[in-house]
Amino acid sequence: MDLRFYEKDNKGYYGSVSETLQNAGDGRLKESENQISKFENSSVKSDAELDCGRSTLNIYNVGYVVKEWVGPWWKGACLRKVKKKTVLRNISLQVKEGKMTAILGNSGSGKTSLLDVIACRSTGEVTGTVSVDGVPCTRDVIQQRATYVMQADRLLPNLTVRETLRYTAMLKLPGNIKAQDVDRKVSQVILEMGLKDVADSRIGSSIIRGISGGEQRRVTIAIQLLKDPDMILLDEPTSGLDSYTARYLVSNLRDLARRGKIVLLTIHQPNSDIFHMFDQIGIMSQGEMVYCGPSKELVPYFTTLGYPCDKYTNPLDRYVDVASIDRRNKEKEYNSKKRVDSLVEAFNNSKLHHTTVQTIQKIHQQPRPKVNVRQKGPHYGRIILTLLSRMNKNLFRDRKDYFARIFLLPLFMVFIIIFLGRLGHTYKSIQDRIGLIYNATTGPPFMGIINSVALFVCLRDLYYRECRDGLYGTGTFLVAYSIHVIPLQILSTLIFSSIIYWVTGMNPNFDRFVLFTLEVFILHYWGEMVTVACMGLVMNPNLANSLAALVQSAAVIIASGYVKTVANLIEPFQWLSWILIHKYSGEIFIANEFDGLEFECDGFNPCIPNGTAFIQEYYPGADERVARNFGALGGYAVGTLILAILAFKIGGLRNLH
Repeated sequence: MDLRFYEKDNKGYYGSVSETLQNAGDGRLKESENQISKFENSSVKSDAELDCGRSTLNIYNVGYVVKEWVGPWWKGACLRKVKKKTVLRNISLQVKEGKMTAILGNSGSGKTSLLDVIACRSTGEVTGTVSVDGVPCTRDVIQQRATYVMQADRLLPNLTVRETLRYTAMLKLPGNIKAQDVDRKVSQVILEMGLKDVADSRIGSSIIRGISGGEQRRVTIAIQLLKDPDMILLDEPTSGLDSYTARYLVSNLRDLARRGKIVLLTIHQPNSDIFHMFDQIGIMSQGEMVYCGPSKELVPYFTTLGYPCDKYTNPLDRYVDVASIDRRNKEKEYNSKKRVDSLVEAFNNSKLHHTTVQTIQKIHQQPRPKVNVRQKGPHYGRIILTLLSRMNKNLFRDRKDYFARIFLLPLFMVFIIIFLGRLGHTYKSIQDRIGLIYNATTGPPFMGIINSVALFVCLRDLYYRECRDGLYGTGTFLVAYSIHVIPLQILSTLIFSSIIYWVTGMNPNFDRFVLFTLEVFILHYWGEMVTVACMGLVMNPNLANSLAALVQSAAVIIASGYVKTVANLIEPFQWLSWILIHKYSGEIFIANEFDGLEFECDGFNPCIPNGTAFIQEYYPGADERVARNFGALGGYAVGTLILAILAFKIGGLRNLH
């Protein structure tokens, strides 16, 4: 039986295999197995000879175990039982330079987890070894030699393709690189990924019109090519793309592999045209390998196990189905699991698997090569300026978001002015002034909450990707964000305070106006940074909005004294008020407005004749503690930035798959 027909194109060799074996008896089948084994041995040997000296990614006997909470979070909370789940078991494979390897499998088979382990992004217990040319894969080695393209595109919608790549190049490339060299590198990756026609088009989003989904995928890959990595890992790069766009993208990746890259990707439901572009295929099920070897040997291998591929059937669809667990009922699940177990055992006992393991073991026995020293990246100042410039440009390109940043808070004052009108100097005006101060206290933080929930999410997701790539840290990102929002908040606060203070007739003293404006600005900034901290702890922006609003509302009610004086609170709340910002802001607002005012009693008895008497009655000593209270507000302004950094550290780097 001549097996050379396996190397033919897709004009019918699947059918030839199927028809030949359907007509064969047991003896013929045995003969086929023997000849395929000889073919396998010869092809492995020739591949080894051809690949001698090439760079390789070696994954040897890798296992991965994670912890899982049993049951929903509301049952027992932190007291729930924890069980260990085996995600990967005894995975061994080798990916060679110049070849493209695809890992397939049904949902939950462990494809993405395998990439996470290789990229040092795992969160559980990892056993076995992962190395590149004998050098163990640590986070530093991966950041230096490899790149990881996640399934989701994390891009700023208002930047063009060229701007997106240029900003990332300024963060990735060495600090001594010149601007013209950056532009040259950006133009090179634009050409490599076929983005020349859309280089000056906006990225876009679900709301903002921009480039297509396939082009966004290529931009994400182009970003990772800026540092010219030796190894490219991709998690389902064709997800959500049509067949033509997927084929074009995989063709780009094959060209990258041919230029000397190690290309390893997971893929979901590839068509038969894409199948022919892969050099190696790996099929996983339940965290184990069912097959891993040359794509041209996929059909012969499974055919010898009794699973031929019919004519006009995509072999990848066929064998992913064979390696899947059918959970429709217990009988089907038992039979399919038994089938998968036999496939795993057959592969572990195959000559193909043993040859791979022996090759990796020989590499590990060789002296470990010296690791190259990492090239020095850009200095801190360039990183801050790059992040700041990118944030500003992304915001200014969208007039809706830009004007919301500036005018959302001033628009809030319109309702206050309509409701309160001009403040008088009668005894009744005390209540009006308290209401105005209450709104000046609660309005700015709530506007900060609304703005950050609407505009910070895309920046946060981009941070998760770039921080994992080692471009900058949490502190750098949040310092740049603070510098980005402060000028806009100052402008918004000035417009708000200038109108509401003078139109309503608050204490007519310019020094008092400056203090009022400064306090409104600090509360505005505090509200936004508290929300940012909440979004570092939880991914859902709506939940972060609710948490920040709850903190703001509770702080006002407990500590401000507007609803109930602090002296009349129960003792625990009195103690709590000392650590809440509104205790200090409330005293400043009251002292700033009421000190020196005179009131007409109009027959009210008893009556508070002036603002000083009001302060002594409800906020005793507040007029003497203005400097101290402003010092506390300054501490809160810096403290919320530190709090946000800590919240992102506690929340950790999300994978965003």
